[in-house]
Amino acid sequence: MPSGAELSDEPWVSDNSFSCQIYVDGLMQLAFTEHSGQRKFDVSADAKSGRLGGFDRLRTSDVSDNAVISHTRSVVMAPCPKAGRNYILDLELPNAEGDHSDDIERFVRSYLPTGLAAMGC
Repeated sequence: MPSGAELSDEPWVSDNSFSCQIYVDGLMQLAFTEHSGQRKFDVSADAKSGRLGGFDRLRTSDVSDNAVISHTRSVVMAPCPKAGRNYILDLELPNAEGDHSDDIERFVRSYLPTGLAAMGC
């Protein structure tokens, strides 16, 4: 994230979702959303069709068997048998320029076990 004078966040929590947006000097730099109990769908097909919003230079990711990554965004689906159905992690850097896919993928790979546990998976 860029440096700045003011850092703020806007978290949101429900029974099966967690979301947080992080701002630097009033500009959103990170949007992070987790869901559990989701129906299974093909993340790559839905991302390519536009049903998941925009992606810059989309490719599949080996973080899970149902994951995509782009220069500024990743969506990952993983099984969540304890909570039922599936877990989704959606991470986006909405105001970043350039290719951050390696950093995003590294973060998602390290965070996924923690996210799954936190959502009861």
